[in-house]
This record gives sequence, structure tokens and C-alpha cells, in this order.
Amino acid sequence: MTRTTVHCLRKIPVDPDRLWVVLGTFDLSWHPFVASCDLLRSPQGALLRSFTDGDGQTYEERRTYLSDRERVLCYELESGIDGIQSYAARIEVTKADEGSLITWHADIVAVSDRVDAIAEGTRAIFEAALDTLVSAPSRKSIKRRQMNVASGHITPTKLEGMPTLGLRSSEGEKGETGALVLFLHGIGGNAKNWDNQLRALCADYDVAALDLRGYGTSTLGFAQSTIDDYCADILHVMETRGASRLVLAGLSYGSWIATSFAMRHSDILRGLILAGGCTGMSEADPSERENFRITREVPLNAGQTPADFAPAVVNVIAGPRATEAQRNELRQSMEEIPAATYRDALNCFCNPLEKFEFARIDCPVLMFTGEHDRLAPPSEIRRVSERIMEERRAAAKNADVHFEVISDVGHVCNLEAADETNALIHRFLSRLPSVARNYKSSVLERQREKRARIRQAAHDEFCENGYDGASMDRIATRADVSKPTLYQYFGGKDGLMEAVLDVGRMQIVAPLMAKDGPLVDRLWRFAWVYADFVLRPDMLSLARLILGEAARRPENAIAYHQNGPARAFEGLVEFVTTAVAAGELECDVPELAAQNLWSLILSGPRDYYLHHVDKRPTENELLTVIGHGLHVFLKAYGVGPKILSSELDAMIKAKAKSLKERENAQ
Repeated sequence: MTRTTVHCLRKIPVDPDRLWVVLGTFDLSWHPFVASCDLLRSPQGALLRSFTDGDGQTYEERRTYLSDRERVLCYELESGIDGIQSYAARIEVTKADEGSLITWHADIVAVSDRVDAIAEGTRAIFEAALDTLVSAPSRKSIKRRQMNVASGHITPTKLEGMPTLGLRSSEGEKGETGALVLFLHGIGGNAKNWDNQLRALCADYDVAALDLRGYGTSTLGFAQSTIDDYCADILHVMETRGASRLVLAGLSYGSWIATSFAMRHSDILRGLILAGGCTGMSEADPSERENFRITREVPLNAGQTPADFAPAVVNVIAGPRATEAQRNELRQSMEEIPAATYRDALNCFCNPLEKFEFARIDCPVLMFTGEHDRLAPPSEIRRVSERIMEERRAAAKNADVHFEVISDVGHVCNLEAADETNALIHRFLSRLPSVARNYKSSVLERQREKRARIRQAAHDEFCENGYDGASMDRIATRADVSKPTLYQYFGGKDGLMEAVLDVGRMQIVAPLMAKDGPLVDRLWRFAWVYADFVLRPDMLSLARLILGEAARRPENAIAYHQNGPARAFEGLVEFVTTAVAAGELECDVPELAAQNLWSLILSGPRDYYLHHVDKRPTENELLTVIGHGLHVFLKAYGVGPKILSSELDAMIKAKAKSLKERENAQ
């Protein structure tokens, strides 16, 4: 595999906002090379474009990042070009003298004999687009679901127990989805801060706002609250409301809780909305956390309550356009907080159980903050939003991040700019098929979802019964489609097997291409992503299937090896070669070094669990194997092995501490 980049820069005498009306929609129907373009949604809600060129070739690309405020859009190629291992592009439009500056960049990894042609074709596409944009072409009118005007009133309820939990909700139109949109307030607020959103959104979604422990009508527990307590409360609310899926929306402290929940229960999350924060104290060192806690406890220790310092806090968090009524509401929210509750929240906030691994967020993410937010400034939140995208991509997982800044407001933007906040949240929620009431998917979306469902059904059938034992009738039943549909979509059993193997190949090779960050960090991320993939029960089952039938079906074994391990190994060789060229590793034969790394990390555990079907490795066991394997590799090939080993030791200790804290919390 070979990596290359395409970079185009062009000044255009057109206003940037006018250009963004065309580029920001993700539609390509205006491009001179494009015969047709359809926009559709993935089952998770990601925006896709399927377009056909003049020769009838169809391509599919997926949007991974969007910021209308920053005029930035990132996307990845899903299908359409042979020989591609990864293709990630970014468009940015900035204001320039008498017009705009467009930066269009693509990172491409492809087979060596195709990479130059792919890069040449990409450059031609970019340049033709830039030529066309000079005239600010028209684009399709993108239909967005309008927000219904709700008339329901806010209903406070209590969930009895220890602690008692206060909940606020507003009933709208019926139309069950099984998905709850739950709002979490900040450390100085309560559930009432979200009343504007509950009223505006209840017609289209099942919405509620939770009073955190000790706030509003909720009570504190018997002991100091922990992040796991908050997560348990959220699960309790879900159970009480009869919800099987969840979108969490948090402000500041609430956004930290929401992200912490995503680290633990990503399987039930369908969306994550983070306003005015995200990481909290999770990335601060112990001294910074302690200083933060102590300085805020000083007035409490002096006998004051939040009511005493509420006016000073409001002066910090309110934006320049906050009305007197809004400032009063912010102040009143703070005044109602008992001192014990505020102290409890501070202690929880300053004792996080982990540093966030954003690759574990398996749902679309909306992040926004106020233009004048001093606690979560736009530059900081933008960096976090980009990190989420990058870490998802590095872990071979689809990224879907939307970042915005709301003008002229401070920290509590949902109060100061209710209409803008409501519109932004509605735009995000309305594209989530499993969340919005009465969501209607397009024909193309249904076809794509059906294809994915068939592929998963085939994967499960092959793993359970082998290739020869697999039944097309059972696959059709599993996928809830007719048998002729299987042949229409995939041509037969061979086509299904090829599709199953191809998905596995894409998952395994993507993390190898991460190139940002220190060497040890890149190796560490690869090792854990690789472990997560190859030791998954379904992937072990697939490997057993292929190996078990290699004698009878050698063509399947060869295809599996070529499409999966062989491609992944090529990527690893390219990684080692690049690291050698950068002066990070020393070796004469990159292929042998790559082979050693491959073997040192997981060959032993994988062999063991291939033969012990009913067992699963623990993270502590993997930590031992991965840590030892990387130490040996860095000692053999690293430039400055002592320094690299010390960096690795720090990562191992941090991971071990996180695992220990998680065990203690349970």
C-alpha cells in the first residue's frame, strides 16, 4: 500500500457564505463530472451521497465532520474506486480579500500500481469543482424536516427510590420510537433550565430533563455521588420511561456525565449532544483537579452557600446579549442549590474515573458552545470535536461529528439563545432514524439498510453453520427478506461470502493508517483496536469457519487471507516503512519488523481463544500481553528505546489505573 495526498488551494471572487450554501449541503449535483447525486442517511443517521459520473460509475461517500460556522466539511469514500484502502478528504472555506479561499485536501492510501492514477483523478475532480464554483452554481434544495410547534405543558414527576429522582417532561404527539432524548443540566443549574427545549421538541421526540442528585426535586444518595451513580440514574430513567434507545444531551457538567455514559453504554446510545464542554476534569492532572476543587470549596468552608456567590458566577457565564430575565433565571438556578449538593458535585467532577477514549463513542455527535463562553471557549470545543472524529477514524470506526458556535452568547446557550439551540438540536435529532417520530426513509436508504441487514445475516449464518452448511433460506429469514432478494443484491452464496470478508478487511486495515501523534501513541492505539477486532467472538467464529473448511474450500481461505490478513499486513509494513523514514524506527527489512510486531502483540491470545470457544480475554490480560509485546518491539527497533519504553510504561500505568478504578466502582 502507498500513501499520497492531493492538495488544492484556490482564491475565488465569491462570498464565502454564498459558496458554503453550495458546498455545505454535501450535494454534488452541480459538479460538471457528476451525472446524478442522491443524498441519503445511514441507519445510524450519517449523511451519505451516492453519485454517478458520466461513464455510469457509482461512488458513495460519507460525511464525517461538519461545521457551518467554521465552514469545514470532511468526508470519506465508502465505495466506487478499486484499489483504495482509505480515502479521507477535507474542504474548508475561509474569507479572503475580495472573496474566498478554498482549501481542498485528500489523504489517499491505495495499492501501489493504482495510487498515482487515483491521485490524478482526484486532482482533476477538485480542480473542475473549483473552476465551477467561480460562478457560484445552484444546488439542490435540501428538504429538512420542520420542527412542529408543540403545545404541551411541562410535567414534573418523581421516580421514588434512593435517591429520589426528579424528572421534567412535556408530552407531544404520539408515535412511539422507543428512544428517549434526556437532557442533563450543568453544575450550577437544574432540569428547569431545559424547559424551552422540552416545549419546542416534544412534538417530534420523546424528551425529558433530569434533576441530577441533590438538585431540584432529586435527593442525594447516602454516599458521595460517583459518575457510575449518575449512569445508573440515567438507566433507571430509561427503564421507567420504557425506552430501549437513548440520546443524551448535556450542558457543561451534564456534557461530561453524558460522555462518561458513552464510555460505558455506547450500545444503547443513538446520539450525543454536548454543549459547553465534554472532557471536564478527565484530562487534567491531579494537582489541577485538586486546585479546582479547593478554590471552589473555599466559600463553602467559610459557611457560604451557592446563593451567596451566584451573582459572581452569573457574571462569568452570561453572554453579552443575556437579558435581565435570563440573568435572573441563571442566578435563581444557582441560588436553589444546597451547599451539600454543590460540594457533592464538585467532588465527583474532580475525581473522574478515566481519560476519555473517544473511539468508544459509537453514535453521531453534536457539539456546540457559545461564542463568548469563557468556560468552554469555541477553540477548545472545536479541538475536542476534531479529536472525536480523528480517534474514531484511527480506530476503524465511522465518524459523524457536527460542531457549531452560537453567536453572541455565553456558557448557558440553551437559555440565552433558545431558538437557535432548539433549531440546532432539532436538525441533529431529525436525521436519526431510530429517534425521530414518524421518520420516513427514502427508497435508497431502505435499499442500503436492507443490503447491510442481509450481509450481517450472512455473516451470522456462515459463522454458525460454515459455508457449505449455510442455507440461503435461513439467511433470508434472518434478514427478513425474500430469497430472490438475496440473489438480486449479492448474486448468490459466493457473493455473500465475498461481501462478508470485504467488510472484515476494511475494519481491520483502517486503524493501521493513523499517522498523527507520537510513535508510541500510534502503536498503542493500533494494538488495542487490533485486539478488539481479532478477538471479537464473531471474528473468531469466522476465522474458525475459514480454517475449518480450507481443505474443501481453498479458494475461500485464500480470499479470506488476501482480503483480510494480507491487506492488513501490507498496511503494517507501510506503517513501519514510514516510521523508519521518519527516524522513529531502525530496521533493514520492514517486512520482518512488521511480522514481529504482528506476532508479539496478539498471536498467542488469538491462537488460544480460537481453540477455547467459550472463553473471552479480560482487559487486564490483554494489557499484559500488549504491554510486553510493544516493549519488546520498541527495544528491538525503536530509536531511543529507553525514552520510548518510559512513554509506554506511562500508558500502561494509566490503563491499569483506569481498569482498577472501574473495578472498584463496580
